[in-house]
Amino acid sequence: MRFPPDRVPPNRAALLRELREAYTAALLLGEEVKAEIVVREAIDAGLAGEVIQREVLAPSMRRVGELWEDGSLSVADEHLATQITLRVLALEREAVRVAGGRRHTRVMLAAIEGEKHTVGLQMVRTLLVDGGYDVRYLGADVPIDSLAPIVKKHLPGVFALGATMPESGELLRLAVDEVRRGDARTGLLVGGQGVPEGFREEEGLVVMRNIASVVECVDALVRRPGLN
Repeated sequence: MRFPPDRVPPNRAALLRELREAYTAALLLGEEVKAEIVVREAIDAGLAGEVIQREVLAPSMRRVGELWEDGSLSVADEHLATQITLRVLALEREAVRVAGGRRHTRVMLAAIEGEKHTVGLQMVRTLLVDGGYDVRYLGADVPIDSLAPIVKKHLPGVFALGATMPESGELLRLAVDEVRRGDARTGLLVGGQGVPEGFREEEGLVVMRNIASVVECVDALVRRPGLN
């Protein structure tokens, strides 16, 4: 949830103060990475861009200006703080733009027929939700013959299939074919210990090697030529 730019709930006052202090400290140290982390934390907390700029960036830059005026900071320090903030503003706009685009992309998740273990798939769901995607989670043991109809009904941009059992290779291939039968444009992401070694990646199909990379993998599938 993002809050209107003209107000911040009282319970966010302490958060804003903490963010402001951390951002000011990053500027005074000339630490661009730390400044970027502060802004990303603000975005993750649901603060609107206008709030971040007004309540975090602007006060911090005013503080830098005050310290320059009283001689505590050099002109070079002030210039560095300004350049860091300009860079952070550009990153903030890009982060908001990417998150906004993800909201319009549906991702479906399913453990293939016979699969009972879904801990990894649930972790994937959490990462994709946090990344801003519209996620539909089907859970464990999803029958192969139900995949094409559900794809036709919901039209996901990406369908992620989880497989954990060593014998899942043949069923996974059938599941991929069924998703494509539902909509050939749907990107496919497969992952889990049951994905056979050498499972062939191809146009629109990615094998996810580790859960932490799932948002990056889905981003890449969504950006395929001809889909935007």
